[in-house]
Amino acid sequence: MNVKIVERGEKEVKIVLSGVKVRFANALRRAMIAEVPKLAIDEVTFQDNNSLLYDEQLALRLAMIPLKTDDLSAYSAEDRISLTLKAESPERAGYTMVYSKELISSDPHVEPVFDNIPLVKLISTEREISGMRSVAGQKLSFEAIARKGIGKEHAKWQPVTACGFKELQDNSPTKNKATETQISITVEGDGSVPVDDIVTEAARIMREKCEMIVEELTSQ
Repeated sequence: MNVKIVERGEKEVKIVLSGVKVRFANALRRAMIAEVPKLAIDEVTFQDNNSLLYDEQLALRLAMIPLKTDDLSAYSAEDRISLTLKAESPERAGYTMVYSKELISSDPHVEPVFDNIPLVKLISTEREISGMRSVAGQKLSFEAIARKGIGKEHAKWQPVTACGFKELQDNSPTKNKATETQISITVEGDGSVPVDDIVTEAARIMREKCEMIVEELTSQ
């Protein structure tokens, strides 16, 4: 097998494989989507929430926020990282937008990939009762628990936002029928795991599974 890196960016990479079958590229793609682990919010406990969104809606938004860390291998599936947030609408009529940057992590090495992901709008409305004006505000307070998981459990643990492949066609007049098939694989990560690590970890997982099969077959 030959590997050629065609494009490489901070969150995306494009490689061309030759000397392999399409099914190998598909297996690698499936491993990147479903087998490579990452951190994601899995549980949320709300203390206050009188915003326009239900608890379940907010929990889903939080789950889809990509989280990054310096060394993912330092965490196991049993580790729990707490992220808390407290926010209130303005004292006067108006609104404030709550963003991902306001999450406070119990682990200084774990934080959202992007600071500007909007979570919810907290609104203060002015009303008059019996000649007295007052402001009704909204509050949000919760503790979220993040853990390590893989995409086959839930989409929130998928480290890729796009991952696909295609077989390259050689339409040149001098095409040789015995020319090796070339397959282009494009991978775009969400920033939680370096894109190079996504590809190499997927390949390592595939190798371990093959070695396990060989070991089982040769031991009997």
